Amino acid sequence: MFFAVRFLSFGVSAWWREVWGWDRVKNVIKSLPGRLGFGKGNVLNFFRLRLDIDTGEVYDEVLERFLTERERYGLYYVLYTYAQAKEDIGELGELVTPSQICPAIHCPMTKENLEAITKLTQSVFSLNPELLLKAAEPFNPQKVDIGDIAVKIYTLPRVPIVLAIWLGEESIPPSISILYDKSVTNYLDCESAMIMAGVLMARIIISLAKKVGINIGDVKYSYRYQCPE
Repeated sequence: MFFAVRFLSFGVSAWWREVWGWDRVKNVIKSLPGRLGFGKGNVLNFFRLRLDIDTGEVYDEVLERFLTERERYGLYYVLYTYAQAKEDIGELGELVTPSQICPAIHCPMTKENLEAITKLTQSVFSLNPELLLKAAEPFNPQKVDIGDIAVKIYTLPRVPIVLAIWLGEESIPPSISILYDKSVTNYLDCESAMIMAGVLMARIIISLAKKVGINIGDVKYSYRYQCPE
């Protein structure tokens, strides 16, 4: 099996280090146990990640290693934003597109991963759509009746994201849609929402390679919790 991850730093600039280091955000993130869908205790478990709120260490069960300090900055940013939600409104049951919630946000990482998933749809999922479910297995997916095949995955306890595939027809190429529950704007800002969509696609690609043994060496994608280049 060929398995290569283009794993880039979640936050590389001095600004990210200064603003999103653990010492700067830990008090807010430590408010999450018992709130917004998280269980009580000193570990936040979500999306196959485990964050120790005593130390700030994060173990990634997909990569099977601890994240480095620099890699954690963007994840801290997402959790810090999530912790700011003033109320837990649950899901609204209405799906919206990224452009409906973030019309002015451009996230290169998310765009690149959308192109990567589209390429895999043309070369892999179009031949066996059920492989999407196989790749999503580690994330406890729910099958959704959208397109030809779709999965709903909770990237945070209150932030489900739907990845839907249309296989296309003779003159219509396969396509991908990313959809959020409309409640996402209660829990995340635009950049955080885009980050989590991009990371979801990257983790699907990684899982596909690990679980199915598919060669993804020619698929260019990024795995980082940061939109800016």
